[in-house]
Amino acid sequence: MELGAAKPPGAHLNQNRSKLKLYIGHLTALCHERDPHILQDLAPPSAYHRSDRAAWEEELQKMSLEQLEQEQEQCERESAELQEYANSVLQQIADHCPDILEQVVNALEESS
Repeated sequence: MELGAAKPPGAHLNQNRSKLKLYIGHLTALCHERDPHILQDLAPPSAYHRSDRAAWEEELQKMSLEQLEQEQEQCERESAELQEYANSVLQQIADHCPDILEQVVNALEESS
């Protein structure tokens, strides 16, 4: 295998953030279809809007071990923020539209 073909160290860190973003996007879409006001008091964290994965992976290849460790800590913080936001969205759904929550649970059960 060529060196350039390997994933840059730390690229797996972005996978959890990406999954959370997809999950949040799906939940948000369900809410907006039903009632856009459900989420009016919630704002997603800044990590939700970042998406240039190719540039990020390219930057990882140039980082020192210390920079990679700092990037890993940042990814973990951002994943925690995204998880907290997803939990807030789920709480809003549970409070306002429990039937949507049932759809989400059923979809998760079917995908596993």
